[in-house]
Amino acid sequence: MKMKKFLALLSAMVLVCSAFAGCGVTTEKAQPDSPKKEEAASVAVASEPAADKGKQIKVGVALIYKSDEWLSVVADEFEKQAKDAGYEINIQDGNQDNEKQVQQIENFIAQKYDVIIVNAANVEGILPVMDKCAEAKIPVIAIDTPIDHPQVVTSISWDNYSTGVKLGEYAKAYIEKDLADKKEVNVVMINAPAFPHLVKRDEGFLSVLNTMEKVKVIATQDASGSRETSANIINNNIAKGIDVVYGVVDNHAWGAVTALEEANAEKCAVLSCGGFGNEPFTALQGNQKYYKALIVVPPKNIVKDSLSCVKKVLNGESVEKTTNIEFGLADASNVKDFL
Repeated sequence: MKMKKFLALLSAMVLVCSAFAGCGVTTEKAQPDSPKKEEAASVAVASEPAADKGKQIKVGVALIYKSDEWLSVVADEFEKQAKDAGYEINIQDGNQDNEKQVQQIENFIAQKYDVIIVNAANVEGILPVMDKCAEAKIPVIAIDTPIDHPQVVTSISWDNYSTGVKLGEYAKAYIEKDLADKKEVNVVMINAPAFPHLVKRDEGFLSVLNTMEKVKVIATQDASGSRETSANIINNNIAKGIDVVYGVVDNHAWGAVTALEEANAEKCAVLSCGGFGNEPFTALQGNQKYYKALIVVPPKNIVKDSLSCVKKVLNGESVEKTTNIEFGLADASNVKDFL
C-alpha cells in the first residue's frame, strides 16, 4: 500500500502496494501471472551457512519505507516471526531512497549475513548491489516488488493480475446493481505504467470491464503514486461525468476521493487495487460516500513465506522463482474482518 497509505511511486521510485488482511477474512490463493510453471531458483549460496557452523542465522531485511502502515506491520511481523524461528533479524528502513538502501545491503554483505530480504525502492537501481550479493554468495529474497536478478531466489508477492480481476468483478457487480439504470458508465483509471507488476493489475481489471458493453474508460492516466496528481486527473475529467474510479494504488484512490469531495460530485465508486491501515478501514466502516473497496494482503503471510524460504535455501532445498501469497477484498460488508 501512507504517508499513511501507500508510498509515492516513481517520483520516489516507491512501490508498496497494496495489501493487507486480518483474522477470519476470506481470501483466495493467488495463481501465477503466467500459466507456465516457474523453474526452481538456483543461486550461489555460501558453502558454510550459519546453520552448519552452529551459529545463529542472521537475516537482513531492507524495506522501502517503514513509516508506511502496511510495511510497519510487515516489520513487526519480521521481528516476531524471526524471534520465534530463532533467527537474528536486522530490519533497515530505506526511506524511499535507493542509494541508502544499497548502502544498507552492502553493510549486510560486509557483516556476512546469511540471507538478505529486499523490498526494493528501485528495481533497476538495486541490481548492482545484487551482483555483490552474488559475489558474496548471499541469497536474496525479494518481497512485494519482484527483482529480476539471478541471485534472487524467489520474489514473494501476490498475483497482481488476479487482484485486478477481483477488483474488476467487484466493479461489475456494483455497476449491474447500483448503476443498472445508466445507459453508459464512465470509468477513470489512474495507473503507474512504469511498474510492470502494477500494469498486470490494470490488465486484470480491464479483462472484466471489457465484457460490459455500456462501460467506457474515458481516461487512463499515470499519477506516479501522487494524491495531488490523482486529484488533478479527476478534476480534468469530472465534467464528463465519472461513475467509477480505479486506483492501481491507494494514494491514487484517495486523491480521487479528495477531488470528488471538493466538487461535491454525484454518486461515484472509488476502488483501490491495494492499500492498508486506519484510513481505508475507517472509510469503509463509515460508508464513506466515494471510497468503496480495496484489495488487501496479510502482512503476516508475506513474512511467513519469506522466513520459510530462508530455511529452505539454507538447507539446500529448491524454491519456486515466484511465491504467490493470499489476498482478499474489503468493502463495507466485511471490513470488520480486517481490523
